[in-house]
Amino acid sequence: MKLYTFLLDGQERLGVETSDGRLLDLEHAHDLLRQTHFAPFASMLALIEGGAVALDMTRDMLVGAPDEALHDLASATLAPPIPRPRKIRGFSVYERHLRQAVEGAARMLAAREPDPEAAYQAARQASNLEALVGPGWRATPGYYYSDCTAVTATGGEVRWPDYSDWIDYELELVAIIGRQGKDIAADQAQGHIFGYSIFNDLSARDAQFKAMATGLGVGKGKDFDQSNPFGPCIVTADEIPDPYALKVAVRVNGETWSSGTAEGPYWRFADCIAYASQSQTIYPGELFSTGCVVDCCSMELQRHVLRGDRIELEVGGIGVLRTRII
Repeated sequence: MKLYTFLLDGQERLGVETSDGRLLDLEHAHDLLRQTHFAPFASMLALIEGGAVALDMTRDMLVGAPDEALHDLASATLAPPIPRPRKIRGFSVYERHLRQAVEGAARMLAAREPDPEAAYQAARQASNLEALVGPGWRATPGYYYSDCTAVTATGGEVRWPDYSDWIDYELELVAIIGRQGKDIAADQAQGHIFGYSIFNDLSARDAQFKAMATGLGVGKGKDFDQSNPFGPCIVTADEIPDPYALKVAVRVNGETWSSGTAEGPYWRFADCIAYASQSQTIYPGELFSTGCVVDCCSMELQRHVLRGDRIELEVGGIGVLRTRII
C-alpha cells in the first residue's frame, strides 16, 4: 500500500492510494463505514504504531471506499509522510558513491585553479580517500543524526542557505521503523521495517567540507531549514521485497541527469538496524537512510545545481520527490 499524509482545510490527514489512483481519507472512511473512531487513523505515526491490526483495517477501508472520503491525489497538498519523524539516522552504505564523490569534488574544485591538474592531485591527497572508505568504514555502518524538524514535503521550495555557494541533492532510500526493538539481530531486522520512502539529503558542499575538516561530522553542510525533503509517500514493506533492485532516476529541470538502480550497498538496512539497536531501543517512526545512491548526487557527475532548479528524485514503485531550490 501507498500511504500519504495530506492537508485538508489546513489539517493533516492520513490517506491511502486506491487502485484507481485516488486518495482515501482513512479516518473519514472509517467514520462513515463503521460509525466509530479508530485511533490508528489519526496520523501516520499512529498507524505505524498500530501494527498489523491497523494495516488490516486500512485494507478493509479500501473495500467499498465511500465516495465522500475520496480525493483527487494529483491535486492533493501532500505533507511529509511523517511530519515529525522520531529520529533520522543518515548512513552511508555505498562505497562507489563515496569514491566518485571525492573524485568529482576534487575535479570541480581544481577547475577553479590556475593549474587544475596540480590542484586536483593536491585535493585528492587531502581527501584521504583510503581512510574514508578504509577498514574503519567497513567495520561498522557509521551514521549521523539529521534534523527531524527540517523535513519538508514533495513539491516544496527550499531556500538556498546564505552561507553556501554550492548546493547539492542526494537521492537516498529510507526505511521507516515499524516495531520497537533493542539488540536486534540482523536476520531479524526486516521484521522491524514498516515501509520505504525517498529522502533528499540536501547538502551545502562547501560548508560540509569545512565541517568535516574538524573531525566532528558534517555540521552546517547538511543542517539548514527544509534540508530534508521526504516523500511523497510510504510504501509498505510487503510490496518491496528488495529495495536495492528498485530503479532510480534524477531529473533537473526535466533533464535526466542519472538513472540506474539502488544496487550495490556495502551495508544493508538489516546491518544498519542491528548496529544502531545495540544497547539502544529503536522506535516506530524512526528513519534509517542509506545515504546517497550511486550516481545520484550532482557532485559525482561534476555538475552544479543552480538557484531556481527543479529537482526530481524518482524511485520505481514509490514515486517522485520534487523540490525546487530558490
